[in-house]
Formats: sequence, C-alpha cells, structure tokens
Amino acid sequence: MSEVEAKKAIDAFFAGFNAQDNEAIRKSLHFPHVRFASGRVRIAPESSEFKTPFNFLIEHEGWHHSSLDSVEVIHASDDKVHFAIEFSRYKADGSKYATHQSLWIVTKEGGHWGIIARSSFAP
Repeated sequence: MSEVEAKKAIDAFFAGFNAQDNEAIRKSLHFPHVRFASGRVRIAPESSEFKTPFNFLIEHEGWHHSSLDSVEVIHASDDKVHFAIEFSRYKADGSKYATHQSLWIVTKEGGHWGIIARSSFAP
C-alpha cells in the first residue's frame, strides 16, 4: 500500500514539472531535498530554496516536456520507498531527445508522502 501512496508524489512531481510549476513541484518534495546529478550533490534545505531551471532546459536542450516511462519499486517499508525510474525528455515537435535512469527515495513525514532524494544520470 505504501508504494501506491508514495508513487502519487512522483506523479505530482511530473505534472508540476511539465507545467513548469515550481510550487507544485515543491509540494511533491520533502526538505531538505537532495539531488545527485552531473557529479554534484545539490541540497535544497528548505522549500523556498528549491527551483527547477526551466529556462536552462528550454534554451540549452530545447526541452518541452518529459514523460515518466517506468517506475519500479526496489525496496519499500511503511514510511519509505525506493523507486527505479526511467524518464524521457521531448522537444516541442514531440521528438524524444533523451532518456534517463534515476533512483528516487520517497518518504512519509507527518502523514505526507514526498520525494526526499533523487539520484540521476540526467544533467
């Protein structure tokens, strides 16, 4: 059951991401939030410090939207789930230009499921 509830945070993240809505994304996360990518560790201690670089994605990659291609539960408990995720990025014309694998950790804190950490091979 925890897997179903935890996945809702992932779905909310992708909905917010595709809407370029940082506030919606923040609601899908827990803080401090950690992201491992591009050889760096980024930590957003608080919600107000988290922002997705949509302008960079659009200007440097031609990003238009992303798809959540697969979600697999690796480990689960009543308050934490590890997910193996694969997602793709698309241009405005619908052409896929990248697919990335990722490990996401979703936790239940104060009755709310949120993504606390992501490790990705995406830039």
